[in-house]
Amino acid sequence: MRTKHLILILIGVIIATIVFIAFGPAGEPNDSFKNIVVHTHQQLKEFQENLRVGLERKKLEIDPKYLLLLGFTSSKDAQDQDQRQGEHSNAADKSSRHQRPDANSATRAEQEMGDQRGGHRSQEAITFGGQQRGQRKRITTPHNGTKSNFTVVTYVLEGQTASAILLAQNIASKLPSESLLIYDLGVSEEQLRALGAYCNSSRCSVITYDLSEFPSFVSDQRTHAFRPIVIKDALMRARSVLFMENHMRVRGSHHEFQELQKRAAVHGVLGWNTVTAVSSLTHPKMFEYFESDSENFIFLRMVDLDVVFFADTLFVTEKILLPWLKCCLTQECIDPIGAQSNGCKFNKKPSYRYSGCHGYDESAFNIVLGLTWHLDNSMYSLPSDSSWNIFYKETLEKATRILESRRRNSSEASDHPFTDD
Repeated sequence: MRTKHLILILIGVIIATIVFIAFGPAGEPNDSFKNIVVHTHQQLKEFQENLRVGLERKKLEIDPKYLLLLGFTSSKDAQDQDQRQGEHSNAADKSSRHQRPDANSATRAEQEMGDQRGGHRSQEAITFGGQQRGQRKRITTPHNGTKSNFTVVTYVLEGQTASAILLAQNIASKLPSESLLIYDLGVSEEQLRALGAYCNSSRCSVITYDLSEFPSFVSDQRTHAFRPIVIKDALMRARSVLFMENHMRVRGSHHEFQELQKRAAVHGVLGWNTVTAVSSLTHPKMFEYFESDSENFIFLRMVDLDVVFFADTLFVTEKILLPWLKCCLTQECIDPIGAQSNGCKFNKKPSYRYSGCHGYDESAFNIVLGLTWHLDNSMYSLPSDSSWNIFYKETLEKATRILESRRRNSSEASDHPFTDD
């Protein structure tokens, strides 16, 4: 009993001490307690402000020079970008609030491009089809010539020439009335000559595109940040394009192909979706740059970039290509800290949780598509297992083997690339 009474007395003393500390003799809050409350409230406000500033810093803003290089000169994007940068600078420094933003940066960028064009004009183009081969011309300036109606577009990197050659033969066989545009993104002179021997007709051409004008990370094969650049440049040359990775092949009829072109023209973009959720293959930090959250994408199927139709419309340019390019030209967006492309763990439950693998440019593309069409993938894609998927993959190893067999005049039917199997 004595112990029980002692505990009760001790509790009473503690309660009385707390009340005495909290309130003075007149029942008013004690100064020290009041200071604690004020200080805590101040810290909370600072935390909220830092959080707000942190989110603001994750906006997609790029140098207007890149917008000009990508052919956005006909829109107000460069000026809007410059104005936003000026406003941000003024907000950071109140003493210069009344100074005018630098409204001439886009003009300066245009002048820089003019200087670059002058340098590139002095170089001779590589030509195929029996014409004289001169110095290698590297294209960096927007195309402003006549547009074709449609073209198939791909790119080739060092070591991928065999795949590009077989794609050129595949297009010539299955889609003989369509043109193919191959972007050389850094192959050797020897491989370029080999490619030129096969891509030597009016319906097949090679463009050596210089990525050095863009940030160095754009050339990283891991992130594929160069893919939207290739697509945007191609859309300045044709009214609509079919972008294909060089390891893809066509096996359907030309009639089926035309039907897909019609479908793609409806909304401007048409790809093929997989069963994997966008949230599973996208690093959570990328969503922050689009002011969204991974939870919004847990039921949205991922569209891969192996085969995608694009139309050159104002809607596609401003709603799809522009935000996609802005992310791909912002290193923290395209390649968040901790992102990797291997070590995927698809056995996690539920399956839409982040797998540990990031899709880089593909992830950014899918976020843009999802936000543009309010997470309705039927507006821009078809299921990969549908009968409308007339494309299939051919590995680089197989393409190399086929090419070597042909060079040895081998006629093994099992190695023929144009089967419907």
